[in-house]
Amino acid sequence: MGRLAAVAAIAVGAFVLLQQGGGPHWRSLRPGVEFALMRGGSYCRRGSPDVAVLRFDPARVRLGVHTYVDRPDGRPLTIVEWLQATRGFAVFNAGQYYPDFGYMGLLVSDGRAISPRPHPDFRAALVAEPVGGGAGAHVLDLSPDSLKMVAQAWRQVAQSFMLFDHNGAVRVRHTDQDANRTVVGEDRLGRILVFTSEGAYTLWDFARWLQEAKLGIVRAMSMDGGLEAELCVHEGRFAYASFGHWNPGAKSADLPEGGRQPLPAVVSLGAR
Repeated sequence: MGRLAAVAAIAVGAFVLLQQGGGPHWRSLRPGVEFALMRGGSYCRRGSPDVAVLRFDPARVRLGVHTYVDRPDGRPLTIVEWLQATRGFAVFNAGQYYPDFGYMGLLVSDGRAISPRPHPDFRAALVAEPVGGGAGAHVLDLSPDSLKMVAQAWRQVAQSFMLFDHNGAVRVRHTDQDANRTVVGEDRLGRILVFTSEGAYTLWDFARWLQEAKLGIVRAMSMDGGLEAELCVHEGRFAYASFGHWNPGAKSADLPEGGRQPLPAVVSLGAR
């Protein structure tokens, strides 16, 4: 409970490093894992322009997919509760889901298809842990023919939609809809980067900002946004948490307090 209380107490972050120009200032959390807090500048439509970035080497970090259907009490947990339950050093929201908490797309946890039907319009997947053994994680750009093969090749799969592909083409519409964002990208060195914004961005603007950030990202996918865009990190004396705020059309009184939004599925990062 001490670990849970420590993370809950920080709310919006502690021990973070701000970008002061010339690129992000990375803080090493453990071998193969780095954290930075960058600024989205004018791309941010509302709230704080800060964006938390967690970068890791999949050869040193185990990525796991978790869902509430495997919980003994059968209920979705808050992001802080998920951090404690998974015993990882970081956890963030997985892809989109329906009002009944059913996952919107293909979801595979430890080789078991929790949501076995791929979403026909989603063309991206965060995958990890090859079925044949070994380490690895990627952001995949899916074709219709490859959807069924993904579950057979990877033990951890979370499907969502592509933000931009290896050609640099932005794969979302240019709209004014803004919200907190969680995005996962893969860089040229095969590292995975997790981005969670503290303020509201449109998907188009977030994609453009990432492409201008000089992080070497070759592909990026969007996870869920709005209240569900959440990230908790706790490693040693370092702690950071970001809870989603922006939900267009909802009244402030109807929104859960920060960190209390139930999440039916999350992705955790832990020691290998």
